Order: sequence, then C-alpha cells, then structure tokens
Amino acid sequence: MKNKEIFIVAVFVLVSLFIYAIFPTNNNFQQITTALIFFVSFPIILNHFFLKRKPEFYGLSFGNWKSGLLWSFFSLVVISFIFLIYSYYFGFLKNYSVPVFILNNFWNFMFYEFIVVFLFVLMYEFYFRGFILFVFESRFKYWAILIQALIFLVLALSIRDVSLYLLMPYLFFSPFAGLIAIKSKSIIYSLCSQFLIIFFLDFLVLRMIS
Repeated sequence: MKNKEIFIVAVFVLVSLFIYAIFPTNNNFQQITTALIFFVSFPIILNHFFLKRKPEFYGLSFGNWKSGLLWSFFSLVVISFIFLIYSYYFGFLKNYSVPVFILNNFWNFMFYEFIVVFLFVLMYEFYFRGFILFVFESRFKYWAILIQALIFLVLALSIRDVSLYLLMPYLFFSPFAGLIAIKSKSIIYSLCSQFLIIFFLDFLVLRMIS
C-alpha cells in the first residue's frame, strides 16, 4: 500500500474516531447504530471509492484456520491468567458490571450476549483488526499490532459515557486479537476469542451476584 494511501487512512481514522468519541448516545440502540456507522459503514465507503481492496484483504475469510485456532488457544490461556491475576490483586471482577436487565433472566442474558455484545465485538474486530490492522500491516508489518492497540486505548480513554472497566476485556485482548488476525489472515478467530472472553466474564459476574 502506498504511503499516500496510508496517510489518508491515518487521517480518516483519527477524524472518525474523534467524532465518534464526542458523538452523543443515550442507549444501547443508539450506541450500536453509531458504532455501525463509524466502524463499518465509513470504512466500507472509503474502501469502495478509494482503497478498492477485496474483502479477503480485511480478513473477511477463513484464512489459515490452523494458525487461527492455535494462536486463539494460546491467547485465551494467557489472557485468562492475566484476568485471574488482575482480579485477585486489583479486584477487577468487583468493578466489572453487567446490565441489570440480564440478572436472574436467562433469555435476557443470552439476548444481551449474542446480540448486543456480539455486535460490538464484530464491529470492533472489523474496524480495529480488519481495517486498521491489515491496512497498516501492509506497511509496518507486526508493528501494526501495537498501532491498532494504541488507537483503541486512546478511544477507550476518550469515551465518557462508558465505564473503562467494561472496555478492559477489549483493551487487554487487543494485542492478542491483532496477533491472531495477522497469523491467520482472518478476523474470524480473533472475533470468536474476544466474544468468548466477554461471555465468560459476564457469566462469572452473574454467578458472583447470584
């Protein structure tokens, strides 16, 4: 990818994320709609009119499934130990919260996980791994993992209406998700791994509360 294209994508990312961070949202529906516009629609429009890359370039394929499964397993083991230590010494699970409406209701819990959470994971994976990671990986190789992780960190710190603890699973797993995506050339495995982490953490919190 040419330096000019990299520069344009970098400007696009900075501007779009800045607007997203200050864009007002009042509920989950508005948050999902806004995220769909900034994290899915805008990159697709940019690609259609300027970059003109095929879907496979953004990891929208099964890629190398062996590498995907191997690095996903490795990452899940490591991140589990990280959260175990973080929870034991810093009380992460005591500060990590879940929506009240999913308490003591199995179907609300399943709806929240497989619709709300999954949609956010899908959008984040498409934008930060599929779009940012693979665009910058074409120029910066493995440094793209750090680039996309730092960009997500800046976004997380700039969002006011979302608790930082809710974004911790995304933040901690961001480098691992980038590694999985690069090794497998697909966002499918990083998406599934990220979803499993959040699903398990939400389940643990529910068990602790009940």
